[in-house]
Amino acid sequence: MNGNKVMPNAGSVSVCNSPLENAERKAPANTIVTAKYTPITFLPLNLYMQFSRLANVYFLIISVIQTGPFDLSPTSRFSTSGPFAAILALNMIREIWEDQARHKADDDVNNRKVEVVRDTGAVETIRWADLKLGDVAKVLCNSEFPADLVCLASSGDQGMCYIDTCNLDGETNLKIRNSLEVTKELVTPQQISGLQGKFEYEAPNPRLYTFTGKLAMRDGDFPVDNENILLRGATLRNTEWIYGQVIYTGAQTKIMMNSQKGRQKRSNIEDTVNVLLFGILFFEFTVVSIATVGMALWVEDSRDAWYIPYVKSQTSTETGLGWLTFLILLNNYVPISLYISLEISKSMQGKLIDWDMGMYHEETDTAALTRTTNLNEELGQIQYIFSDKTGTLTQNVMEFRKCFVAGTSYGFGTTEIGEAAAKRGADVGAPDPEAIEAEKAADPDKAQFYRDPQINFDDGRLLQRVKDGHADAEQIRDMMRVLSVSHTVVPEGDLADPFKIEYKAESPDEGALTLFAKSMGWFFCGKTSTHTTIKALGQEEKYEVLNINKFNSSRKRMSTVCRTPEGKIVLYVKGADNVMCERLAPGQAIMDPMLEQLGKYATEGLRTLVLGKKELTEEEWAAWDKVHKAATTALEDRDGALERAAEEIEKDMIVVGATAIEDKLQVGVPDAIATLAKAGVKIWVLTGDKQETAENIGFACQLLRDDMTLEYVNGETADEVQGQLKACLSKHQDLWGLETEHLALIITGKALLTLMEDATMTADLLKFARMCKAVIACRVSPDQKRQIVTMVRLGVKPQPMTLSIGDGANDVPMIMEAHVGVGISGNEGMQAVRSADYAIAQFRFLKRLMLVHGRNNYRRVSVMILYSLYKQVFMVTTLFFFNIYSGWSGTAVYSSWILSAYNVLYSFFPIVFFGFLEQDVSSKTAMENPQLYIPGQKKLNFNFTMLFVWMLNGFVHSVIAFFIPARAFGSEGTDELGTFGTCMMNAVVLTINLRLVLEENHISKLSHFVVAASIFLFFAWALILQSLWPTLSFEDYSGVAINAWGNPLYWPVLVLTFVAMTTVDVCFFYAHRMYFPNPTYVLQEQDRGYHKRIEGHMVMTDASPHDMEADNGGG
Repeated sequence: MNGNKVMPNAGSVSVCNSPLENAERKAPANTIVTAKYTPITFLPLNLYMQFSRLANVYFLIISVIQTGPFDLSPTSRFSTSGPFAAILALNMIREIWEDQARHKADDDVNNRKVEVVRDTGAVETIRWADLKLGDVAKVLCNSEFPADLVCLASSGDQGMCYIDTCNLDGETNLKIRNSLEVTKELVTPQQISGLQGKFEYEAPNPRLYTFTGKLAMRDGDFPVDNENILLRGATLRNTEWIYGQVIYTGAQTKIMMNSQKGRQKRSNIEDTVNVLLFGILFFEFTVVSIATVGMALWVEDSRDAWYIPYVKSQTSTETGLGWLTFLILLNNYVPISLYISLEISKSMQGKLIDWDMGMYHEETDTAALTRTTNLNEELGQIQYIFSDKTGTLTQNVMEFRKCFVAGTSYGFGTTEIGEAAAKRGADVGAPDPEAIEAEKAADPDKAQFYRDPQINFDDGRLLQRVKDGHADAEQIRDMMRVLSVSHTVVPEGDLADPFKIEYKAESPDEGALTLFAKSMGWFFCGKTSTHTTIKALGQEEKYEVLNINKFNSSRKRMSTVCRTPEGKIVLYVKGADNVMCERLAPGQAIMDPMLEQLGKYATEGLRTLVLGKKELTEEEWAAWDKVHKAATTALEDRDGALERAAEEIEKDMIVVGATAIEDKLQVGVPDAIATLAKAGVKIWVLTGDKQETAENIGFACQLLRDDMTLEYVNGETADEVQGQLKACLSKHQDLWGLETEHLALIITGKALLTLMEDATMTADLLKFARMCKAVIACRVSPDQKRQIVTMVRLGVKPQPMTLSIGDGANDVPMIMEAHVGVGISGNEGMQAVRSADYAIAQFRFLKRLMLVHGRNNYRRVSVMILYSLYKQVFMVTTLFFFNIYSGWSGTAVYSSWILSAYNVLYSFFPIVFFGFLEQDVSSKTAMENPQLYIPGQKKLNFNFTMLFVWMLNGFVHSVIAFFIPARAFGSEGTDELGTFGTCMMNAVVLTINLRLVLEENHISKLSHFVVAASIFLFFAWALILQSLWPTLSFEDYSGVAINAWGNPLYWPVLVLTFVAMTTVDVCFFYAHRMYFPNPTYVLQEQDRGYHKRIEGHMVMTDASPHDMEADNGGG
């Protein structure tokens, strides 16, 4: 869908007061549906989703064969389909439970009430769900907008209204929206009902911040843009009422289009499991084929046996059908309950992340949030972190520190970053003698006209020079005018009292600049759609706002054309220094001193802006205003047209000055970065800041260290950039292919543009970047951030696990691109959070999210998968062994219903609870020893070696579990099938549960209970089965349990078999811990206090008898 192009489809036209014409558009109903299912779609949709998994399709095929008319099943017809149906039903119950909450929320929203003005002038109250395209809704203060509306009129001054978009983008500051000029006087239902015309506008799309359209009337076409749009989900504030015409309904509203899911991310372990299932199926088919060959050979050898006459007449076709018999018998090599076990455990893992008070931010009352659970284990394998800076590493709480105007820098002291830079020998600028003398009298009460506790600026020279009529006074006034007039800040509170007013800004920078201007005496106290009012040192000044060129991430500046109280037309501009300097008039003597001072500000880690102005004649403005108005009414590429119009006027400007704002590091950032670096994670900071600012922030947060060699790729031309990169590679050619701890790269966005145009240079960049422990990319755009993540994610082999973290809308592309996206719920809204997989309030919580939850979840999921395969190999292989003894007859040694309950009763619950309770070391130990994270990066817990070890374990157990009971019962001539099978299954159940206990490191009362309950369920189920016959068809198990348990050999054989298998496991664990210890084992013993007991024992042993007697005497 083209960005601003109007497309002639449903929803692109809304006719005023013409219900019949609007009905022809066939726009969707205004009903919101966030639930996944309806009563009609639930069954087919849920079954489709479940059978999209290979394992479920496999078990469906087995169930069909088993219940078919061919009588091929060696077990009950329902021994597979029964448990399979139970697993499917359990998944359905879980889905229904989750979907109920969505249905309730949908009903609450759809049944809200709203007033509607009919074409007759009558006012009617209807449900939101009944609102239609073209209806005119009357929305009252503090009410949400029921659909996407065009604001026709409001109770506010000049048709203005204030809205709160927190539900849309998380931004808490109020925003101004304006009624259309041509309709703002229509303030009664009768006037509204007389409006004639039609809105033509862009097709439905998810863009929240742009809109292109027009109102076509007899008098002409009138532009409609984002300033006139009221989106569903936003709330009307500080305005009594508005009238708005519906342009998008239901699924076409922007909030609903933004709620659609982005790119589906799949866990790499899940992908591996899918491949693994193919391998298991191949193994199973091989075993089944071996058994079928065994049957064929045995039949040929036994055709003359008088006691089995049916063998003599058995055909080759019947022997061939034996393959299906063995397939049914051995079908459980594929774990039937694996997926549902993982889903339940991962859901609980997500809840544990949400409930973790260690990631709760009390100041903002914000807890961690899991937005997807299928990536929980990925958090334990991260190798690269890509981080934004502002609001992610820093607080995004701006404090005005310094400014430069008329050749003088105002503001004393330096920042923590500046102090650290000075220690490294960086030039942060020595104060001149005048500043040193002025600093002695530093006093914020005297330096500020309106003392503001949020402003610590204490350089009295700035305000005093204005009062004294100093030669620089007019330039200082100009700077204050730019700060107090050219902005999008909304004032709240008592507009007459500078001490009771509160500024709501779209960005913290704007808020800090406007607040500073107020403290200096330029008090912004009022705004309408056409005027901005300030009080300059107590004198009211009203500026007529003629045009606004808005800020965006590509322009990096904003400007306002206004008519001053003196009648002059002036363009006020503020923006990033790199874009502003290109647009300033040449030949200004102040340029070099300003650039030098900006470099010093950047060294202190301050965020800088350059201010400029340009006076226009009436003729110049009138000519340009025609271009600007044409751009505002363009129906195609309106944003591009507005940018081109702004370019025409934003040039040849006069320097007004520069500002420097401090954005302090968040608490705990240096420690978090240092700890994650020790965990083997490479951290790349991607920021739009100047190189000097980014570099010094890097040192401040310990991303960069003094013992590192810094390499720069920051050239201005393509040849220079390529030369710098080649020089870096040549200089460090001895490190090619290695990952170092003492090399860092700093690269600019301009250099990246050059390198990424050439595939060879991109490969060279990646080759060098892989050698570096840290990378800082400065002056990069949002799309460049995404490209960097893509370059690493796809370019590094083997493919690394990547994580992106950011807090703003400009971070969304890289968050979506990485394997795992983490959003910071900060001051730039919730766009990043809503695009992320996980959300946290502070960067420091990333350490706990990865080192504790990520690491634990990786281990848990790995063991869950391996254990599930182990227990299936263990049990199913005993069935294979029995057929060696039963003439390859395809007979099951276990009762059908004892076998059926294996995956849903005896072995289901312990591994599910293990999946969210297990932790091998305490959270404190995991965070203090980040090297424990490295096994996840190297995939040491889940690989084909580990798979082989677990499968071998299962095979060894199956040998013991079968042959000890077989020999014991056979030697006494008491190998009755029911007793033999029950004893063997009992041993299997005991062993698989104890095997999991041995694997556990965090054994709680709950885990004890679940294991005991699973073992108890075996005995309970055996008793239930025999007692239900003949009520139900369980005749193959009638009386078996009591008979088996009464057999004198049963309990000794059970104990012997269980002890033999457990001894194998215990010996393995003992040998592994004693002779092949790893750091985890050592730390586990420290966690459990074993070292203290040993030390205490050694002290007691070394003490003499006299000493001990003395101790006792002292007692």
